[in-house]
Amino acid sequence: MVTDDDFSVGEQHPDTGPREMYALISMRMYKVSLRWIRNRTTPLLLSLIALFAVHPFFVKGGGIELPLFPLLLDIVPLLGILCVGSWRQGLVLVVWAFALVVAAGVLHDFDESAIVRSQLMFGFIGYYATAIAMLGFQLTHGKSLLDDRVIGGLAIYLLTVVLYAMLHHHISAVNPDNYTFNNAPLALRWNDSLYFSTVIMTTVGFGDIVPIGPWARAAAMLEAFTGVILLVLFIGRLAALPRSGSTQSSGHH
Repeated sequence: MVTDDDFSVGEQHPDTGPREMYALISMRMYKVSLRWIRNRTTPLLLSLIALFAVHPFFVKGGGIELPLFPLLLDIVPLLGILCVGSWRQGLVLVVWAFALVVAAGVLHDFDESAIVRSQLMFGFIGYYATAIAMLGFQLTHGKSLLDDRVIGGLAIYLLTVVLYAMLHHHISAVNPDNYTFNNAPLALRWNDSLYFSTVIMTTVGFGDIVPIGPWARAAAMLEAFTGVILLVLFIGRLAALPRSGSTQSSGHH
């Protein structure tokens, strides 16, 4: 464990020369950078937060999103697996994502509205679900720092929000009457879907967008239940797991 003693060596030994002090400072910086690298889920969580925060920049007039936004949504889970999982898991997601892109081009000529309405959307949802499952397995069964597990749990929570946003987007694209805004039917776009999914997952319930169709209500109920399960059980379990190497250190006492 890194302590402040690394910085007090020079005070304890006033005869320490510049070369020794440089070595001590370099070692301290190495330990700090190593801890950052071991917190492997931090880039994933920061990417998700940034994507949520800046997504209005991808919305043009009339609420139409730029094509880059859904593309970034597809890349984010791959980033998580590459940071935490093995290269084999990353390769599986790369092949899956490539197959989805090829299918979108061949079957729908990259027409976003056609893709969202089609059964191909379940391929993207499955892609996200698989990435979440891989990430959760690595965090609960791998050797990770305690804070890495907590940060990873939060990242999985946000990834689940995006997964349900895809599901709401598909349900709305199939039938815009499934959702209403101020008692008027609303065809959800990515911007609306992400907002609605966040509201449901966090159980805030503003009530501006209302699911009225049976499939929309089923998805909303399932998402609210999933949010409670993730917060109460999964993230709690991640935090309760022993630190990596704690069993070895406890054996010396």
